[in-house]
Amino acid sequence: MKNILLLLFIVFAMSSCEDFLQENPPTFISSTNYWKTESDARTGCDGVYKALNDGSSNSIYGRWWPAVDVATDDVTSKVRRNNFAAWMSHSITSSHSWFDAWKMYSSFWVGISRANMVIHNVPNIEMDEAKRNAIVGEAKALRALFYYHLVRAYGDVPKVVHIVKGKEDYSLPRTNVESIYDEIIVPDLKYAEENCQDELHKGRITKWTAKVILADVYLTRAGWRRSSQGEFVQGDASYWALARDKAKEIIDNSPHELVTAPIVNGKNITPACGVPWSLENPFSKESMMELAHINEGGFGSWITRECSPFSNGLKFWGKGGAKPLLKEGIKKNVIQMRFPGKPAASGMFIPSVDLWRSFEAGDERKDWGLMTRYITPEGDNYLCQPTFRKYVDTDYFLGKENTTFMNTNVNFIMYRYADALLIYAEAANEVKASVNGDDAYDAINEVRNRAGLADLPGGLSQEDFRKAVWHERRVEFHAECKRKFDLVRTNRLKTETANIAVKWEKSDGAAIAFVNSHAEYTGTQVWPDHEWLFPIPETELNLNKENGWVQNEGY
Repeated sequence: MKNILLLLFIVFAMSSCEDFLQENPPTFISSTNYWKTESDARTGCDGVYKALNDGSSNSIYGRWWPAVDVATDDVTSKVRRNNFAAWMSHSITSSHSWFDAWKMYSSFWVGISRANMVIHNVPNIEMDEAKRNAIVGEAKALRALFYYHLVRAYGDVPKVVHIVKGKEDYSLPRTNVESIYDEIIVPDLKYAEENCQDELHKGRITKWTAKVILADVYLTRAGWRRSSQGEFVQGDASYWALARDKAKEIIDNSPHELVTAPIVNGKNITPACGVPWSLENPFSKESMMELAHINEGGFGSWITRECSPFSNGLKFWGKGGAKPLLKEGIKKNVIQMRFPGKPAASGMFIPSVDLWRSFEAGDERKDWGLMTRYITPEGDNYLCQPTFRKYVDTDYFLGKENTTFMNTNVNFIMYRYADALLIYAEAANEVKASVNGDDAYDAINEVRNRAGLADLPGGLSQEDFRKAVWHERRVEFHAECKRKFDLVRTNRLKTETANIAVKWEKSDGAAIAFVNSHAEYTGTQVWPDHEWLFPIPETELNLNKENGWVQNEGY
């Protein structure tokens, strides 16, 4: 069993918070009946984490959030079910089930509401001061993270920093993005970095987790965004130095580092770049924020099913009777090398051809991260179409006991030490205009070397180094829900998602040429400006028109 932290629901935090800003305010257990002991504080804070990873079919990082990258140059989708065609055809509306029924808006407000309960009540509990401040710090960091998701995805949102008790507490106008950053996100993270535990990440926020999120926030604020009113806004250049310096604190002082040793288990080899996602190595020294799943009811992930494009290796490896591994002495055909678990294949979040072609020759992240073949420790070979390895629970693919598509055992890593390295490299380049002789080269080369690649050539211009970091972020963080946000902040969303190849060719290693995406998606669509942001869900907008809410421009 993995050494994980099981984050528990708490009754007071679950009551009627499924839709934030609803007609009837949520009801919580009175603080006179709870918030008495250190155990109450700890359990209450653990309930905040649960909003990100609640084990349900609508879990943010357990199922649906990867859709933020669908139709970028990294992620495509092949199935028509669940209205996923709307992502590929750029016809998203405010009534799409992803926003409302699948709770990819309201779940963040559940987390914010729970965090506010902790932040308000825990300071009044008699307990060790350092422990008390650390728990409040965790709740503040999580509140900041929920708001960070919201402002990047939806733009202006209401400012809620209190416990919701009556109608006046939830009948609020939307607050502009910059105020949310200045008044909630940044102060919360600064409090957390000063008060959370100084240790490796074991499932709860540490001071280093807070620092890497804050560095990411600064990086985002230095870049571009689109306002809810439809204006394109370029961030303040002063944030580059803040991002650089915060990332450097992590590099110089944290206990984190890259995993550099592979795991060899018989004939199964996990390269160092893949070890952080190994089922045998959760919460590695590289992990800075990791959400745990286990294959038990209510604690698992659905992503393994949603990321599988097909239940076997057909098309990419050839027809069912083809024997693609004969040169290795393996006489089995494609069908015979199907994963024995016969995994359900939704194909919602699958690698694009464009991503496949973006890797440099010899980059170990390609063969491991875009899995087409799996070798067991005993040497058995199984084939599949290109699949995001970071989402796959191989136990489920192999049909091992007690595995189902609803309860797969694959953790989701939100932040890693590699984030700090590449944030530092990018921000240092923007501050200095030239990084020749600077340790920004050391930072990016550390990531490249771990993937089996040589150092970048020295003497690059600022623009060439910038492009090198952008490329490195793409291949290093593929499938980590960062691509669209990266393209937005660097003002490349339209250019990088236009004229994307959609057909797999023999030159890509495919046995035959084939297309594995929605028919509506030709790879030539122009990303519409308004889709820099998502729409406010229709139900929320209708409930709050009297509060002056207006839909994001373009929807």
